[in-house]
Amino acid sequence: MALTTQKHPRGISIPDDAWVRGGSQKSAYVSPWYVATMKHRDFDDQQGALSDEIVHAAIRELHEYTATSE
Repeated sequence: MALTTQKHPRGISIPDDAWVRGGSQKSAYVSPWYVATMKHRDFDDQQGALSDEIVHAAIRELHEYTATSE
């Protein structure tokens, strides 16, 4: 999912203590409606890693945008 410095109504705020590695100099938010693929080059220049709690919250929110099978 995309990470941005722009606050959106359903964006998930990332507190400083949610970074388990790396971080952001500015306030950061996950945009769960914006799913992207990673390229191999992206693994060479990572911003950091987020806590499981933030990742799970983003996944739960993503499911609000995706259809479920019955």
